[in-house]
Amino acid sequence: MSKLYRFIHAEKANYPITLVCRVLHVARSSCYAWREGEAARRRRQAAA
Repeated sequence: MSKLYRFIHAEKANYPITLVCRVLHVARSSCYAWREGEAARRRRQAAA
């Protein structure tokens, strides 16, 4: 699923996130939650 969220994040420069989420049948809130969790994942990986 993270590949899908990465794709959405990459395409936000070209298309509205709302549109991409609708086309891919992904909840927009899930996309934003994934994005917010990215910083936490990076910190955990750096600590390991």
